[in-house]
Amino acid sequence: MEKSKNLSSLPSTCSGQATRLSSKLFWPALVIVFVVALSLILWSGSGKDVSYREMACTFEERNPSCLDSIREWRDGLAYFDSSVAVTHDTLNSFKSLLWNFWNIEFAGAGEASVAKDAVLPLRVLENRKSGCMGLSWLALMVAEARHLQLDAILLPGHVFLRYNSANESMNLEPNRRGFSYTDEEYREKYKDGKWTGLEFRALEPKEFVGLAAFDIGNLYLENDVPRALTWYRMAEEFFPNYPGIRANQQIAKSRLPDLI
Repeated sequence: MEKSKNLSSLPSTCSGQATRLSSKLFWPALVIVFVVALSLILWSGSGKDVSYREMACTFEERNPSCLDSIREWRDGLAYFDSSVAVTHDTLNSFKSLLWNFWNIEFAGAGEASVAKDAVLPLRVLENRKSGCMGLSWLALMVAEARHLQLDAILLPGHVFLRYNSANESMNLEPNRRGFSYTDEEYREKYKDGKWTGLEFRALEPKEFVGLAAFDIGNLYLENDVPRALTWYRMAEEFFPNYPGIRANQQIAKSRLPDLI
């Protein structure tokens, strides 16, 4: 997940690097994006109302039940079910699905890990490369489909997974093929990041989806401010307590006079 930015940390705010849009293009573009956004915002009720699987399809402007038609998804669940039946080991079957059968690889640090292809789980499943958000989202979809106790845990500029069962609890690092860091190791690793007070608790589904919308908004911040603002609005609906959203909204709004 891309780190939140504030006004002082974005030197390009006043540099004029954003692509200029004429007033003739600005509002039609905003309306088109808003129509797509509306279907997502309508899901912003209680956290239990949000389905990771349906939102994965909706973010791609596809039917909410689109996974039924994706062979890689169906084959993956079949592999998981077969592995659990043979080994009786749910956790290792789950890890084997993600990092052996699907063989999801880390896309790389920096821009590669926050590109759309690394954030949106259907693209991760297709391309087999991901950042922490895309892999985590795909894993949460599997957990949802198979009723596993899996949570996404927030860190400064990062998320990791926590698997829970009656017998064990284990952290899974999405960028290192499920390597298990302790909480203390994560605290040390991210001690210099921007802490919000939201860390080390299980994110609700709608909060996780809000972080994904935030990351996608960041991709448009430089070159398509209206679209960035629409994604930030969705992010705010889903995760209003995340401070990075409003910070980047401020940056985007500060650029609007130059775009109209």
